[in-house]
Amino acid sequence: MSLEEIKQKMVPEIMIKCMAKEIGDGDIVGHGLASPLPVLAMILAKETHAPNMVYLGAVEGIDPKIKKLKISTGDPEMSKGCVAYMELAEMFDLAQKGKLNLMFLGGAQIDKYGNTNLSVIGDYYKPKVRLPGGAATAFLMPLVEKMILWTVRHSKRTLVEKVDFRTGQGYLEGGDSREKLGLRKTTLRLITNLGVFGFDEKTRIMKLESVHPGFTVEDIKNNTGF
Repeated sequence: MSLEEIKQKMVPEIMIKCMAKEIGDGDIVGHGLASPLPVLAMILAKETHAPNMVYLGAVEGIDPKIKKLKISTGDPEMSKGCVAYMELAEMFDLAQKGKLNLMFLGGAQIDKYGNTNLSVIGDYYKPKVRLPGGAATAFLMPLVEKMILWTVRHSKRTLVEKVDFRTGQGYLEGGDSREKLGLRKTTLRLITNLGVFGFDEKTRIMKLESVHPGFTVEDIKNNTGF
């Protein structure tokens, strides 16, 4: 096995570790569909430093006993062994009350202010690609206390200057534009296959915090669209 192959096999594990570190003991945490890495990160956190974390599954199970990942994290099997069920409407109500502490969400496009696009590539009315949609993204991103964005494809196509369509609301146009619209304050983070990113407290522009082992700052510069 080449060094490059070893590095690529390590990347998911590094991302899972970085995601797990974002979870605090006692946090109530959810994730979107097609989220295998966040699911594994939540399991890791609960088995290590955050035993009192509450796992809200995408299929309405609370603290399920997951033995094996399915192709979709929306598979009913992913709720087996749960201590209780919570309908999605109740999960949204929890977010509205400010009690959903952390959410993992992805995006086909993520811009420098943390806005996400899961709707269309190109013009909305004549799109080059019509994406599957954001499900609850537009509802949850204005409400959740801490949002962890993630992607396994750190590229100029994914990390863009401006999203073609704003499905999820990050820091909007930067600065205090989010607060001016009356959206709840949030902490945004981004974890990719190359590194971990935060956002400047004043400008709200994305900034590099750490580079994964085996990669360089130049790798990140060459694969970021802003």
